[in-house]
Amino acid sequence: MNKSYILILLFALFCTTLPYWGCKGKNVRYVNTECFVDLDSIKSKKKLRIATDYNSITYFVSRDVPVGYQYELACEYAKHIGVEAVFVTSNDYERNVEMLNKGEVDIIATGLIVDTLNEKRVRLVEPYGRSKMVLIQRKDSAGNVTIGKVEQLGGDTVSVLTDSFYHRILENFNDTTSGEKIEIDPIEHYDIEQIIQLVAESEVKMAVSMENIARVNQWYYPNLDISMPLSAEYDQSWGVRTNSPELEKSINLWMKEFKKSARFRQIYRKYIIDPREHHSTVQSTKADTYNPIYEDIVKKYATDKRYNWKLISSVIYQESHFNPNTRSWAGAQGLMQLMPETAKRFGVDSILNPEQNIKAGVAFLSWLDNRLVRYVESPEERIKFALAAYNCGLGHIMDAMRLAEKQKLKPDVWDGNVEIALMLKANVTYYSDPVCKHGYCRGTEAVNYVKCVMTRYENYRALR
Repeated sequence: MNKSYILILLFALFCTTLPYWGCKGKNVRYVNTECFVDLDSIKSKKKLRIATDYNSITYFVSRDVPVGYQYELACEYAKHIGVEAVFVTSNDYERNVEMLNKGEVDIIATGLIVDTLNEKRVRLVEPYGRSKMVLIQRKDSAGNVTIGKVEQLGGDTVSVLTDSFYHRILENFNDTTSGEKIEIDPIEHYDIEQIIQLVAESEVKMAVSMENIARVNQWYYPNLDISMPLSAEYDQSWGVRTNSPELEKSINLWMKEFKKSARFRQIYRKYIIDPREHHSTVQSTKADTYNPIYEDIVKKYATDKRYNWKLISSVIYQESHFNPNTRSWAGAQGLMQLMPETAKRFGVDSILNPEQNIKAGVAFLSWLDNRLVRYVESPEERIKFALAAYNCGLGHIMDAMRLAEKQKLKPDVWDGNVEIALMLKANVTYYSDPVCKHGYCRGTEAVNYVKCVMTRYENYRALR
């Protein structure tokens, strides 16, 4: 057996003896289960209360619509038992366990590892999936990586979230290896996705992550390599109270069958496998991106001198490249990428119909502008706020404005002020602030979106 394989087995052993990959803190609090709420009580109240994490996979708000892998799975189970799904978001595992055993929530829908330690406080149900730990490192211009074998990690530096699952795995590895130790770089007040971003932006050299998280983030950062496994795969599951046997039985039976369904495969592909579109500064902002095919329709509805046909055309290119049949991973559709809920609100019968889509998209931007009038006095400045809200949702922009004010930035100025606050909403320290009501947001996407649309608009203005 070669040395590389032995090291992978050691990592796998550590993974299966630790309770939760997102848990912070080394001290485990055992909570007495005083609450006795089982399936019959949940059905009688017609509400299933679910604790879950904020991140770009599990649960987040996109264009003011909640989405996420665990969100959709939990909604499917709630529908199965005929109740409403009510979500409580917390990235603190210990807090989630406390809420569960006090009866404040009924399920912890996050990536719990099936092991005996968790079952002392939480009963883990039928696994919804499997994942393994991988190394995150940058590729050079030729696509090569520094670390090609596991044993090469000795003596190198790997960044991890302080007191996290990954931190403890690397510490245990160093305690047991007879070879050169890994230099562990613990980072506080970040989450794993932010540390992955630090690797992509050359702020740190390497990190470790679960493969499902790494895969999603690789769509945003194609310069990352995630091909090296550091553990075997292991089951991930939801947790219920130890004294809720009927709920446990119900979820077990449902999950076993649901995993065989086309709907389960659709959800998994949507959040884990399929690429996500993202608006970046590498997208062309030149005037030659303009396509006149829908010009007459755009001019018909874009009558506002600020939201004129050239600005709306720039939005259409950014959203769909003038393709009326475009559908996003999150469910937005058509030329202006309307969410079904938004399309319905603005009277759309056929969301892929170019004229209906453009009419509703223009009306939606006008509605956003009107909502922002009381907060942003300058009409020209307000365009950037409305565009950002169009991209990621008005709720996130209102959060960013309140956060900007708290950070001593100007809440009615976009460049260098609210755009900075919006980017802070990817950090748990900031999106957990009481002034933020809509949680996690990958703010760099909206910031780049505004820059692209406005730069392209300036170039379109040179058109006839």
